[in-house]
Amino acid sequence: MPRLSQILVVAALVVSIGLHWAVLQSAAWVGMAVAYSVEKGSLSEGLSDTFDGDHPCPLCKAVKQGQDSESKSQNDQAPTTKTKEVKLTLALVTVPKFVFSPSAPQHWIMTSSDLKTRREEPVTPPPQRSTHI
Repeated sequence: MPRLSQILVVAALVVSIGLHWAVLQSAAWVGMAVAYSVEKGSLSEGLSDTFDGDHPCPLCKAVKQGQDSESKSQNDQAPTTKTKEVKLTLALVTVPKFVFSPSAPQHWIMTSSDLKTRREEPVTPPPQRSTHI
């Protein structure tokens, strides 16, 4: 039962956003591409006829009619409220270029000048491990 409810929710969402028209249109395009490619003898000509808009198949016409009637019914049901029209104006601006003067090469010091060097020599002979505990 939970699986069925999930499927119904997904189906309702798909229909509510109009995805069913995209699925039907995609199926129509695939069918047209195959049919026109077989008919014309080449895939490029078949794809050209599929997407040129001059050769719609019955499923394409049905999808177009369904989309038009759906949008018309939504426009009829929409409340007639005043809406403010917002226009977006895009402008091309120049991007500033930052020019940095070349810096002097870095010289890394490998030893510390703070360290004192040991001058005493190691003890000879070296200390032995004690066997007395």
